[in-house]
Amino acid sequence: MGESPYIRPVWRTRLAAVLVAWMVLAVSVMLAAARLMEVTPPSVAPMLLLALYVVPPPALLVWSFWHMMREPVTGWLAPTVLMTFCGALIPLSPPIYDLGVRLNFQARRPAYEAIAAEVRDGRIGGLPNRRGWIAGERDGVRFRFRPAERGVIDFTWAEAYGLKAGVRYDDTPCVSRRGALCIDRGERLAERYTYYARFF
Repeated sequence: MGESPYIRPVWRTRLAAVLVAWMVLAVSVMLAAARLMEVTPPSVAPMLLLALYVVPPPALLVWSFWHMMREPVTGWLAPTVLMTFCGALIPLSPPIYDLGVRLNFQARRPAYEAIAAEVRDGRIGGLPNRRGWIAGERDGVRFRFRPAERGVIDFTWAEAYGLKAGVRYDDTPCVSRRGALCIDRGERLAERYTYYARFF
């Protein structure tokens, strides 16, 4: 008996569904990375990155080439789409991440404003730690400040594996003068608010 003349298009296979689901998930997690930094335990974060951005691409690529050998007429689309997506994700990841940072900041801003008002008015206090910080948490928002500098509040998003990221509130004026310049303390999000991310 001869082979069946029926060709199953790649977009009607399980591979296509898995490929589209992974691409949507990869972009969604990148967009939500700022929020995930706040809620994901430090021990889970590396495994999440490994499971989402390191393991799936080569596994999907092997599956795509295997399918291409079985269905050479339409199978070439799978590895082509996968490699195009991975190649485009690299330059597009910074703007996607930045958009996520701004969305997370806007969602948290009312809590930031309320905490900043109470810190400035002296309604939040406590004993400083060894480094001079008073730290607290409210509604999932972690914050810290120094008693002598109540106009500067650090809203910490992540602090693990050498990475420190978050939002800094600073209402202290900086006036440039001879021998001293005002420096950029991070990416400006709004008046008095900047985003920072640094290693070590």
